[in-house]
Amino acid sequence: MKLRPLLAALCLGLSLLPGLRAQDATQTPPSAADAAILDGMKAIIAGAKGKIQAGQTSAADLAPEIAQFDALLAKHPEKTDATAQVAVMKAMLYLQVIGDDAKGRELLLAVKTNYAGTGPANMIDKVLEELDAGAKAKATLAGLAGKPAPELHFKWSSKDGLKTLSDLKGKVVVLDFWATWCGPCIASFPNIREHVEHFKGSPVVFLGVTSIQGVIANMGERIDTEGDPAKEIALLPQFMKAKNMTWDVAVSEEEVFNPAYGIEGIPYLAIIAPDGTVRFAGLHPGNPASDVAGKVESLLKEFKLPLPAKS
Repeated sequence: MKLRPLLAALCLGLSLLPGLRAQDATQTPPSAADAAILDGMKAIIAGAKGKIQAGQTSAADLAPEIAQFDALLAKHPEKTDATAQVAVMKAMLYLQVIGDDAKGRELLLAVKTNYAGTGPANMIDKVLEELDAGAKAKATLAGLAGKPAPELHFKWSSKDGLKTLSDLKGKVVVLDFWATWCGPCIASFPNIREHVEHFKGSPVVFLGVTSIQGVIANMGERIDTEGDPAKEIALLPQFMKAKNMTWDVAVSEEEVFNPAYGIEGIPYLAIIAPDGTVRFAGLHPGNPASDVAGKVESLLKEFKLPLPAKS
């Protein structure tokens, strides 16, 4: 299970944890009492959402919402999935918005104890594991710059003869980690396409890196490829054509959520210098602030390599 960012959950007005959403879909609808509790939680979320989007994310900024969570739980002392979910949401507000890791973890552990036997409480250990993995990923990401790029091994690539990342040493390499099911990845394809056109003729390689996912999505009906990696790979050229991917794609033996690169979410860009070191990582290809073109051109200048004609 991958934790979704709290802000995304707030914006969607949905349950915080994907596992809980899947569980809800297979169980009977909540009782009238639980539905009222969840409606109360959604009302609190609506108030928090506006503040978060406005950059008001301190404990003081969100004190009214925290007080509303406390009041809702005090009004409903019963130990149900609904009340446990409210308690979890309060904990995640501390963890992912306020940034108080100690308080958030304390509250999650309290859910495990105080709401034992409920669905949310049963997931707390997994949530904590994911939080630990996220913290480790951030530390990995922070330590990547200037270090040799972690090797990638490709079981297939649209680029003839490409077997490893190190095969591209001597060029600036822009790695775009993605998957066919990833809507934000596909939404950023026009940005990648623009960069590819801009750097045509320069020693720059844009490479879309994915891994076997067990499905091909966003090409009509989802195609199940679970247990059949050859089928999935065979469909990728068709996907590339359908999405006008003008850059090469490779399927790595390593997972697309590659811990060596500190990847917790995709799309994720890493820019590798001609000497094989990571210079930039954790960029979003669709975010203008990433300044992908500027970063690539700076590396071409540093290594005295040809700049694109349009520069």
